[in-house]
Amino acid sequence: MTTTSQPQTAARPSLFSAVRVRDFRLLWLGESISLLGDQFYLIALPWLTLQLTGSGLALGAVAAAGGIPRALFMLLGGAFTDRFSPRNVMLVSNLLRVLLAALVTLLIFTNTIQLWMLFVMALAFGTVDAFFFPAQAAMVPQLVGRDQIESGNALTQITAQFASFVGPALAGLVIAAITGSALPTADALPAAHNVNSVAPAFAIDTLTFIIAAIALWFIKHRAPTLASSDSAAPNDLFASIAQGLRIVWNDSLLRTLVIITAGTNLLFTGPIGVGIPVLTSTRFPEGAAAMGAILSAFGGGALVGALLGGSLPTPRHIGIVAMSLIATAAVALTLFGLLTSLPLIIIAAAAMGLCVGYTNVIIISWLQKQIAPEMLGRVMSLVMLGSVGLGPLSNLLAGVLVEVNLSLLFIGAGGILMLLCLVSLSSPRVRTMTA
Repeated sequence: MTTTSQPQTAARPSLFSAVRVRDFRLLWLGESISLLGDQFYLIALPWLTLQLTGSGLALGAVAAAGGIPRALFMLLGGAFTDRFSPRNVMLVSNLLRVLLAALVTLLIFTNTIQLWMLFVMALAFGTVDAFFFPAQAAMVPQLVGRDQIESGNALTQITAQFASFVGPALAGLVIAAITGSALPTADALPAAHNVNSVAPAFAIDTLTFIIAAIALWFIKHRAPTLASSDSAAPNDLFASIAQGLRIVWNDSLLRTLVIITAGTNLLFTGPIGVGIPVLTSTRFPEGAAAMGAILSAFGGGALVGALLGGSLPTPRHIGIVAMSLIATAAVALTLFGLLTSLPLIIIAAAAMGLCVGYTNVIIISWLQKQIAPEMLGRVMSLVMLGSVGLGPLSNLLAGVLVEVNLSLLFIGAGGILMLLCLVSLSSPRVRTMTA
């Protein structure tokens, strides 16, 4: 790991400076299109599961199936990224996604899709994701200059937020145009003749993976591989994972950042994904409209935060700023359990999204600048494990707590996160962490 400090530049960075780099432009455009296709998948898979079974339990089980290999193999994905280069891992991952999505599309068109196949598909996609996410996180700093890393990360997050807004609506329109209904009804489940309605959505997802793979193929940058053919043996890979774990654990600053990242996502994912739907259905007569307004406010705030993270100069005392913003987001989360005014909760959600979006850009960019390239995949796999792999556990815990006390879910999660931030600020290395 390299920990040399860089002098702070006075010039304001350009949000779009990374786009001037040809290879990043290819990566950004390809993955942006792929992210849009992912939203089709996220809408089509639940619809397909319900059409086959009519069971909410089956829907939850299929959704959870993808999270298991994603968490189990994330660290292995980081080791592969460092061994074979992020570009190669992303390319192979996208080619495998093309095959998986095309196979599902074919099975749907031929009316041979069955529930067990959805479980296999979810497990396969989760496994591929475990390799793709660390590679994607390690890719940006290989393509752009140090002063363009914030721009690259900000643009990546901005397009992800935009795709999450536009994609579900487009997917819903595609399915509704075929079936004449945007949502399945009880008397239509199961209904085999409606299964074909999701085939175009999976076909579009397949096409976007092809485009992303082509874009990666034309990237000229070739990162040097770190090992000869005999060093890619499984034992060496597991030793490589252990080395990455030791480096993070033995560095108090890296250890704190990884713990904070994991804690933030563990304490946010469930309350947002499970708590907000229950909150709006039990506290506000607007119901689903209230839920949509709160989630849109959070997404809009995160989008603005990412824009600011890529446009503003990196704060000099980045550790203090980041922990303070996370603590502010924790306060906003706590207010969800106390406020009874929908407009105030919407404001709190927007503030929370703003803090999270900005902090994500500056912290990820800082990590990418400080970690040696040959270690970046493994370190980022730990960050991705905390941000992606703990999602199912967070949802499970939130589901248990909402049955006990809804307000306790929000107040408890926010309070624990605030405590984590205060403890982290007691570390001199966090307080003196600079840009």
